[in-house]
Amino acid sequence: MISSILVLFGIAILGGGILLLGKNISASQMKLLLAFSAAYLLSLTFLHLLPEVMEDGGDGIGKFILIGFLLQIVLDYFSHGIEHGHAHVHSDSGSRFYWMVTISLWVHAFIEGMPFGASEDMHVGHHHEHHHEQSLLIGIAFHKFTESFVFASLLLHLMKDKKKVWPALIAFAAIAPLGAWLFNATDGLAFLGMEHALSVVMALLIGIILHVATTILFESEEGHRFNRLKFGVIILGMICAGIF
Repeated sequence: MISSILVLFGIAILGGGILLLGKNISASQMKLLLAFSAAYLLSLTFLHLLPEVMEDGGDGIGKFILIGFLLQIVLDYFSHGIEHGHAHVHSDSGSRFYWMVTISLWVHAFIEGMPFGASEDMHVGHHHEHHHEQSLLIGIAFHKFTESFVFASLLLHLMKDKKKVWPALIAFAAIAPLGAWLFNATDGLAFLGMEHALSVVMALLIGIILHVATTILFESEEGHRFNRLKFGVIILGMICAGIF
């Protein structure tokens, strides 16, 4: 768990920190990074995560996938699309706008982090393998890198001062590790008396991934042109998910 927490925190700091340290990622490069991460996560979901959750979670686990999908629709409304690479800023953007975006991203990140807090005992009786947990961590890391970069660019636009952006970025980076820690510290949310808690959390995450990944992949190029490079990156992401 500790290594996963360090990766989740570090990659979020790296994504936003690159921008704050004066480096930039072009729009075309960002589209390719988003396409790769979306293809990787979507393929990992269909090849491994979804079959395992459906087998482990018992009857009714599908409804939690739908809940996760619907939850992300709501979060996406408040975050203005940062999860899939957009930062829509309005002329009247102020503290209310900032907190709406921030809290929605915190909820998104918290759920992302929770599965990585599962102990070995929580995996007993589950087909979810440690290998797939590492594969999921790779996919989430790619996703958090782009998400953090876009979030930092939005914060910089709103605050106009890099010194003010850093604390907000660090707070955001800490949320996924907090989700992992809480899930572990409560022995898989045992206080809720929830059966198959790990499968439920994974189902929620699958629903979120399905929304974010499909939104990215189905986003049309300008003029609905076929982008061969983007298509190649998508195929690469799918191959990597199958291999790793």
